[in-house]
Amino acid sequence: MKDYIELEDSVLDAAEDAAHHDNVRTRMQAISHLFDAIGEHVSRSRFHDKPTVTAALVRRAAEAYVSTRRGFVADARAVA
Repeated sequence: MKDYIELEDSVLDAAEDAAHHDNVRTRMQAISHLFDAIGEHVSRSRFHDKPTVTAALVRRAAEAYVSTRRGFVADARAVA
């Protein structure tokens, strides 16, 4: 369980970092690389149900990315 929590923390940090890029293409490349890295890491791990773990981490990464982007959009609208 500790391995999953550490991996999830890293995934969430990386997703938030990806959302900070100004350029849309750069953001999409960053999140794509993150999804690839999740798959690679989980495939090399000792997790029992790898597809479920991969899906959960990808979902959490997407949620963190979207939440961070929404925050930026809200901040930009507040300033305008």
